[in-house]
Amino acid sequence: MYPEFLTRIARAHLTEEDHRDMLPTGRTLSSEAKQYSPKIRQAAVGVHCYPNGNSDLNLLLIQRSEYEGKHSGQIAFPGGKREPSDPDLAFTARRECLEELGIPMDQGQLIRSLTPVFIPVSHFEMHPFLFFHHAAPALLLDAREVVTCMELSLFDLAHRVSVVHRELPLEQNSLFQRSVPGFQHGDYWIWGATALVLNQLKRCIIE
Repeated sequence: MYPEFLTRIARAHLTEEDHRDMLPTGRTLSSEAKQYSPKIRQAAVGVHCYPNGNSDLNLLLIQRSEYEGKHSGQIAFPGGKREPSDPDLAFTARRECLEELGIPMDQGQLIRSLTPVFIPVSHFEMHPFLFFHHAAPALLLDAREVVTCMELSLFDLAHRVSVVHRELPLEQNSLFQRSVPGFQHGDYWIWGATALVLNQLKRCIIE
């Protein structure tokens, strides 16, 4: 039942060890990886959940538009970089979700922050914030940034979604590859920082 999950995760002791299962080959935990970054930039994402009618919760994920950038076309949580005018990172998450999905900033109860993820390729430290809605929020997608929005139930994440490894180049046009784990959700393969956050939620469910 989802009320129990929300209570459990609100009280849980979360650490970056929850990410380890979904780290690519050779990738270290965030606390170590960010030591070698010349400048860390701050970003935040919204992990929006709501009941799906089966005593379970759905999460919202997006597919980003294709663009000249490190995260083009990826499956992600809505979010983005912190602006100088943002009072805090929770505000950043809400503002970005308003811009990308049209979710009003006063909607969704903030349950807690999840463990940050450092993204070496872009030098962002991504801060996830878990929000609860009593019903699915109405969405208005920004077509410039979002191709589509999809749902993923927590039950499926914990019990049905398989982990699939792919070989990806270390760098663009690189001849060297590494094994990267990701969650296969229908036609979508979810990897990187988003997969690390999902794995933390999965561990809270199954443990």
